[in-house]
Amino acid sequence: MNEKKIHQILEMVLWVINPLLIVLAFYNQELKPGLFMLWMGKFHPLVLHFPIVFGIVIAIYLLFFQLRRLPLDTEKLILASNGVFATVVAILGLLLSKQNSYDNDLLNWHKWGGIAIAILSWSILYLLDLQVKQKKYLAICFFIVLMVATHKGAQLTHGVNALGFPQAASTVSEQNPGESKTIYVATIAPILDQKCVSCHNADKAKGGLRLDSPEYIQKGGKDGSILKGDAGQLGKLLERIHLPLTDEKHMPPDGKEQLTKTELSILSNWINSGSNFQNKITDLPSTDSLALLIGQPKKILVEKFEPKHNLPDLKEYNSNYCTTNYLFHGTDEVEVNFFQGTFYKRDNLKKLSSIKSNIISLNMSGMPLTNDDLDIIVGFKNLQRLNLNNTNLGIDALQDVKSLKKLRLLSICGIEFNNAALDKFLANAKFTELNVWTKDGTPKDLEPIIKKYPNIIFNVGDNLKTTFVKISKPTIEQDSLIISDHLDIKLKALLKGVVIRYTTDGTDPDSLKSSVYEKPFRIKENTTLKIKAFRDGWTGSEIVKKTFYKSEIHPDSILLLTQPDIKHPGHGAKTLIDYDLGESNKYTDKWLGYKDTGLDFLIGFKEPRLLKSAYFNAFIELGAAIFPIASITVQGSNDGVTYKKIVQTKFPPAIQGAAQGPQTFTCPFPEGTTYKFYKFNVANLKRQPSWRKDNKGKPAWIYVDELFLN
Repeated sequence: MNEKKIHQILEMVLWVINPLLIVLAFYNQELKPGLFMLWMGKFHPLVLHFPIVFGIVIAIYLLFFQLRRLPLDTEKLILASNGVFATVVAILGLLLSKQNSYDNDLLNWHKWGGIAIAILSWSILYLLDLQVKQKKYLAICFFIVLMVATHKGAQLTHGVNALGFPQAASTVSEQNPGESKTIYVATIAPILDQKCVSCHNADKAKGGLRLDSPEYIQKGGKDGSILKGDAGQLGKLLERIHLPLTDEKHMPPDGKEQLTKTELSILSNWINSGSNFQNKITDLPSTDSLALLIGQPKKILVEKFEPKHNLPDLKEYNSNYCTTNYLFHGTDEVEVNFFQGTFYKRDNLKKLSSIKSNIISLNMSGMPLTNDDLDIIVGFKNLQRLNLNNTNLGIDALQDVKSLKKLRLLSICGIEFNNAALDKFLANAKFTELNVWTKDGTPKDLEPIIKKYPNIIFNVGDNLKTTFVKISKPTIEQDSLIISDHLDIKLKALLKGVVIRYTTDGTDPDSLKSSVYEKPFRIKENTTLKIKAFRDGWTGSEIVKKTFYKSEIHPDSILLLTQPDIKHPGHGAKTLIDYDLGESNKYTDKWLGYKDTGLDFLIGFKEPRLLKSAYFNAFIELGAAIFPIASITVQGSNDGVTYKKIVQTKFPPAIQGAAQGPQTFTCPFPEGTTYKFYKFNVANLKRQPSWRKDNKGKPAWIYVDELFLN
């Protein structure tokens, strides 16, 4: 096909699409394109460069090359091609304008400028017989329209100062940003100016949103507030900046400079703390995460822990029937466990009075207690966990236990009561978790009480009267799961005459080969303990499992570099070092949940510290898209500024049907690893596998609640 035939076809196309363009332009407000046409509009920025370049070349040709003209058919082919491109781009632009809220004045300038370019490009095709001087005027007019219309398009995309002289990039200051400035002026505004205002300003307000002043930020966009979401939901600003980069709603858009992890953390902290535009940094507590992020990023002071020195030796409080241990090295918090009720002596309990302010965990299970013993126990005012299982006490005798204001977990399995007595006991109780089992009742009998006290978590044990074939589960009488030096483990079954067998290598216990429990045994290293009860003529019980973690070292400070999902914030950085495990309940507030980003955090020591390994306790539930940790990367530094990669440990992906529940992820360090600061990246799976069906390709959750260092 020759040039003449091609330009004739293109001319006919122009006589169809240009009238269509004019109709669409005048009736743009009534235009309601379908999803396919809206998608076609996205090609506007892709193809607009062709008519711009064509137009500039044509203007130069008309101005300077009319004495050396191309053959007529070649001229018409070039002009017709340019006309088709210009009109198609204008139509696509009209479709694109239906997808976002832009500044109306800018949009109108750009829209009619684009239409003018299309009409002029079409008209030039029929003005080739003009005199040279007239062609020059036409070329100058065409070039001016081309430049003005495309500049307005650039302002729509890149802001009113698209051609302004570049300013020095504003960054989050590494120093204190000035005590006289508000948090917004000193830190939030510079982040928004650098990363967001180019698309959300007075001349270009995508989504009806401006981010160039507090008034407009508080006003929000076309969908209302961007700072606050509906109950349990993120506000629009946090939602958009935390979307995956591949999501078309992610902000800033792919291709523009993205927010750094520190900037994401600052914005998240500021919004979650109430997005106050008047607060100064000096108004925040010195240990506040936001104050530390924007004021002292090189000084790791969050969740500060001061190791205690010269603590008293606890040997004098230990015996064959009582163990007393510090929870971990450097803390003065103590846990106490009593064993073998037939050898119980009140004097051993009285002896603990000299360290009663340090005791936070007390296990008296199976001890023949009286009211006199209870009077001693309620004097341990800092108790957080108290086990009174099978202690012969009546429910009425426990009223004084409620005076323990710090008590969180109380176990009273085997203590007899009725609903009225339990209701009376629970009135005004401060603890938040209760382990209970009754000899005569059933779990269903307790439902009215459970509903009446929604702030208390009830763990209701099996009832032997309704279980004649299967043995009820035995119990591991050890509340603490943390091994500082050692733990003495006691096992117990509610039914007499049963044999408890156990394993410590992760295998399931059986009735023939597994170890038989006869007396408390000691563990000193990471141990997964599984126990099961057996009795002739009965079905073996369900397996009870607990994992105990060795933790010899506690960091002096910790700082989250990435913020957890707003629905699963745990207790901030403290969640990783409070030794309070979430265990098998993903609904507690003991887990840090991450999905759109990994868990990045920093720990620090006052002096360089040798580390051999790190363990993370994580929760797995594939059905809820909570996957195993993908990898752990650790960097080290002695100045808090320059970091060197120490190790990266990758873990195999989960397979369909893999085990659920808590799981340990171990990261061994090279020999001789000694640094003052350690930076961790705990990565989630970025794309779920194809067998996840509705969720395939989407990022997976990771739930982490504890870091153990050795």
